[in-house]
Amino acid sequence: MKRILFSLLAFFVTVILSAQKEDDTWIFGYDYDPGGLSEGFTFRFGDSLQIFYEQRPMPFLQSSAVICDSAGSLLLYSNGCYVETADGVEVQNSEGMNPGILYGQTCEIGDGYNNTQSMIVLQDPKNIGTYHFIHTPLVQLDNTVLRKDILLTTVDILANGGNGTTLIKNHVVVDDTIHYDGLHAVRHANGRDWWIISPKLNSNRYFILLLSPSGISVKEQDMGEPAMNKPVRGEILFSPEGNKMARFNPKDDLRLFDFDRCTGALSNPRFVPIQDNADIEIYAGLAWSADSRYLYAAEVQKLLQFDTWAPDLAGSMTLIANAEPPLCPLSGTIGFMELGPDGMIYSRPLNGQKCMHRIVHPERAGAACVFQQNYYQFDYPYANMTHYPNFRLGPVDGSPCDTLGIDNHPLAGWRYERSGDLMVDFTSVSWYEPEAWLWDFGDPASGSANSSAERNPVHTFSAPGAWEVCLTVSNIYGSDTKCKTVWVNTSGLPPSPDQQQKVLIWPNPTTGMVYWSGAGGQPVDVQVFNTMGQLVADIADAGTEVDLGMLPQGLYFLRLFGKDRLPLAVKPLRIVKP
Repeated sequence: MKRILFSLLAFFVTVILSAQKEDDTWIFGYDYDPGGLSEGFTFRFGDSLQIFYEQRPMPFLQSSAVICDSAGSLLLYSNGCYVETADGVEVQNSEGMNPGILYGQTCEIGDGYNNTQSMIVLQDPKNIGTYHFIHTPLVQLDNTVLRKDILLTTVDILANGGNGTTLIKNHVVVDDTIHYDGLHAVRHANGRDWWIISPKLNSNRYFILLLSPSGISVKEQDMGEPAMNKPVRGEILFSPEGNKMARFNPKDDLRLFDFDRCTGALSNPRFVPIQDNADIEIYAGLAWSADSRYLYAAEVQKLLQFDTWAPDLAGSMTLIANAEPPLCPLSGTIGFMELGPDGMIYSRPLNGQKCMHRIVHPERAGAACVFQQNYYQFDYPYANMTHYPNFRLGPVDGSPCDTLGIDNHPLAGWRYERSGDLMVDFTSVSWYEPEAWLWDFGDPASGSANSSAERNPVHTFSAPGAWEVCLTVSNIYGSDTKCKTVWVNTSGLPPSPDQQQKVLIWPNPTTGMVYWSGAGGQPVDVQVFNTMGQLVADIADAGTEVDLGMLPQGLYFLRLFGKDRLPLAVKPLRIVKP
């Protein structure tokens, strides 16, 4: 019996340690034609962000929760009305989530649920195929529409022939009014369980839920300044390291707390009042930098940065940017924000627009963070932004509840941006508490500059070309190395017709993977169009290959771009399914 118990524990520890990419795929959608397919697009991060345009049965408004498996393959998503699998199949008996007045106004007419920051999804700590959606509905109470109750809907993705079934639906976990700042989750200090937190309306009370193999338990704590009884919508977020929790909206301003991942207790409340014309607004966004240092608060029309390591939190407030005139209709707002797996912060303008903003270097102070307004314009409008916890957070080593034998084995990850000529900015996006960084730029001609122990170095390569760059991160438990090809090219001249003809792609037909040669050693971006001329994928820094396996069978056209988006070639491609 002891041997069986040990084997089960080892299995679950292995599952937890392999959990790396549950937030790798983001789904966006919007439906102007109820009853038809929802126009939308998908972010797939991987080693670099890839954007795919697609149609799905599920329409989205504000509510959204998405989860992948540990390898980054899409598993489940919900719009607050029901749950769907990656194949677009409705999970059995999942319809009817969030009953009440809003369900009838949105879900029953074929839209998504319209409730911001209102839902997260987590894997069960014990059962590998079981997933829990924790969500808050809008209900009519005494002739007023309020956010009330925290509900639990649980699905088994392995049941019903792999199409999933609903085990629990709309189970009331908390029976009380809930503030519009929403809810968030953080890993327990044991490295397996989850804390979920949500604030009470018109109060300084917080509901703190614990998801463990025993189920969900609830406790309450009063801490800090009370929130105003106003219908304002902001965000509540744990820091990526999990030891702090922040909360922000335009009327209640910024609150920051310490958080004990072992006991689930808040402490050391700090309040930063912000007196400005944003007090009349009712929406605000909040995001952390990946190193848990900087907080970014979006007051609709402006973006603020706070240094949480500074002795004077209020004094560290820096205006990063004011919203610029919109490049697409009604998008002159900053809106809600989300930290991506690539370490960048993505911002959704309000009102369901076609544009998106991002912060390229959130770990840098002031304007060096590089806020790009309307950095991307999509073919379709969207109104949702999925809300994720940090899935790459391990235990608090040496804490009283570090009892499961799970260690923080570091996981290496990084990205790069070409900053001009031969100079490249490198950003570590590594997890599980690395303590040392060692970069090998694969450029021995650069001499002693060929390596760096900085977390986020800059390197000037000795010549144009393709360079194999490796990052090794380490701590007391071990090390991990991530190598990728960096494409550096200083030529700004368009390719000759002869060079365009030299670009070859293979295999063709393909089941998904596509390779090419003859691009002259340039960093290649790829756009994919269907036969209707619609853009269905936009992939940056593809190198010499791309995976198009998520596109349906059919004929497509690949457009390859070099430096500064200069065209290299347009090639037909047929995708077939086995």
